[in-house]
Amino acid sequence: MSGLVGSWLFLVPLAAAVSYGVMALLLSRMRELALDLPNHRSLHEAPVPRTGGWALLAGCALALMLSPAVLPISAFTGFGLLLAVSALDDLRHVSARVRLPVHLLAVALVVVGLPQPLAWWWYPLLLVAGVWTINLYNFMDGMDGLAGSMTAMGFATLGLICAWRGHGDLAGVCALLVVTALVFLRHNWPPANIFLGDAGSTTIGLAAVAVSLFGWQRGAFGPLVPVVVFAPFWLDATVTLLRRMAAGKRWWEAHREHFYQRSVLRIGVKRTLYRQLGFMLSASVLALALMLFGLG
Repeated sequence: MSGLVGSWLFLVPLAAAVSYGVMALLLSRMRELALDLPNHRSLHEAPVPRTGGWALLAGCALALMLSPAVLPISAFTGFGLLLAVSALDDLRHVSARVRLPVHLLAVALVVVGLPQPLAWWWYPLLLVAGVWTINLYNFMDGMDGLAGSMTAMGFATLGLICAWRGHGDLAGVCALLVVTALVFLRHNWPPANIFLGDAGSTTIGLAAVAVSLFGWQRGAFGPLVPVVVFAPFWLDATVTLLRRMAAGKRWWEAHREHFYQRSVLRIGVKRTLYRQLGFMLSASVLALALMLFGLG
């Protein structure tokens, strides 16, 4: 156990340093590589690079290659396919007819890699929930500080629980995501200089799925805990989607009807972000309380 802890104590700052270096490069010499141009849905008025996720993933990927954590080959393949199509979408538009099948396949490969078989009805449920989680991060990347804060807060909570329950490798993976998310937030805090982009947002969404499922199957926490932890994300998007469908609107199109978007237009980005941080902290405290009282 001491060797495992020691390796992560080296790998976590390494991931942060690599992410910081790649981020500096992206914001200087490669600033024009992939720009998010403002449209009717955007909350920003000037073009912003959408390559921040590349820096985050670079730090995590290098650290994971050197880490004692073992990723099933199917899950590794799923992450690779998702990253490839999402990075391409950052550089040039990829239609939803191409992206959605890749999202489905990526989640399926993660689920197939789980160490224990599940009852048949879990598989369609996890497939839909996984694809929805991937797209949640993509939806929420448009507001300064929001996706990065959820990443840091959500994985910090899951990582703390994993460490508490003796799952050091899962806790280490969470720590990598937390520190690289904090590096990203340094440049994504309002006013944002960079966004995650599709490569970063979708891959982090899949990471949330993978950590949640593997943590659940290995007994670190129950299935309710990650649902509670990431509630500030999925509640907003799910309720908004259902409202648009009930109203007969073209629910698949970009819009400004998320609660956080309406809040930004009413009280501003920073006040909305602080409010969201309050929701995230409350969700984390609730998840820890569930664990403490044996309900998670």
